[in-house]
Amino acid sequence: MQHNYTPIQSSERVYEIDSVRGFALLGILMMNIMSFAGPQIEGQMTMETSDIYTGSNAIVILLINVLVTSNFYTMFSFLFGLGFFIFLSRAEKKPGSTYLLFTRRMIVLLCFGIVHAVFLWYGDILTLYAVTGLFLMFFYRFKPVVNLIVAVVLLILGTVFVLLLTLLMFSVRDMDMGEMAAVGSGFDMMTVAGGSYMDIISLNLSVLSLMATSNIIMAPFVLAMFLIGLYVGQKGYFERLESINGLLWKVALIGILIGLPIKILTGYAMTYGMADPMWSMASMLAYTIGGPLMSLGYVALLILIMKRVGKFATLLQPVGQMALSNYIGQSILMVTLFFGFGLFDKIDAVWFPLIVLLTFALQIIISHLWMKHFRFGPLEWVWRMLTYLKIFDIKK
Repeated sequence: MQHNYTPIQSSERVYEIDSVRGFALLGILMMNIMSFAGPQIEGQMTMETSDIYTGSNAIVILLINVLVTSNFYTMFSFLFGLGFFIFLSRAEKKPGSTYLLFTRRMIVLLCFGIVHAVFLWYGDILTLYAVTGLFLMFFYRFKPVVNLIVAVVLLILGTVFVLLLTLLMFSVRDMDMGEMAAVGSGFDMMTVAGGSYMDIISLNLSVLSLMATSNIIMAPFVLAMFLIGLYVGQKGYFERLESINGLLWKVALIGILIGLPIKILTGYAMTYGMADPMWSMASMLAYTIGGPLMSLGYVALLILIMKRVGKFATLLQPVGQMALSNYIGQSILMVTLFFGFGLFDKIDAVWFPLIVLLTFALQIIISHLWMKHFRFGPLEWVWRMLTYLKIFDIKK
């Protein structure tokens, strides 16, 4: 049977989603630079904090942990769920198996993620998205309210679990986390920083099992945000942004006003308290409730701003339209900067925001120039062709 699958055309795109996705990329880089620039993950395991994160640098790390960490990858997760609904609802209007198409799309994304994790950076998020994304097909036929309830239940259960474990850790605070953590540390990032590209690959491979364990823990919370995105897609909110101002203000206020105090607590825990088992466990609230609330608040606030300032949406839209290329591009730029130029563990955290803003400004310029001449980002083009198993003309 001949399947006439075609990807979303420019005229069908919801530009606000692209713009929010573009903004999410800025936050993801702001969070990830802490791991690119120095031995952050090694420090969390050995309880020895590098000088680039301490002293006056710690204030910047605290601000990133409060305002950025866990807020933007959950925003990305929300947008993924929303994008899933748009993808499947449009694919359904064409002949052939919609689920087969989506499964192939996730398998290709998983391959991108594995290549990214091994050859560029161990902190890849694509593998987690690809595997968790497959579960979305199970929820697609459910009523919107069911998906919302499942999402809320997942986040509440996660929060209760973290709170109970935090209480447990409070009762065993005299444990030496340094000794325990050092056992699990099987790599030395400083050696890698002065080594070859093969050393980077070796480091990535040695951290992969650790990241896989972390991903298994994070999967239910990622799925919860996917389901909230699916719910928003099913309710058609993005097709009627003009008529939901009141709802957007409510989500913005509730998300940020409740989320921010939680994020201040978890931000403090992540910045100053990781050597204490209680604070270390409490920091997980950033992923179960703080981040999800803040991310939804951010999305609603962003849309309200974009409705007032159209140029803001126009500026970010091409960045989000080629989000996969830009996400991988960030890793290439950061690995080149910190490992290629020998700047790993050399640049104080106070400079992180400036480096991120300059990098993102470069990505805005490149994205605008690219999308002026081409229909898809370079990796998006490959992703589409492998998903639909046909050749697409990339030029406009």
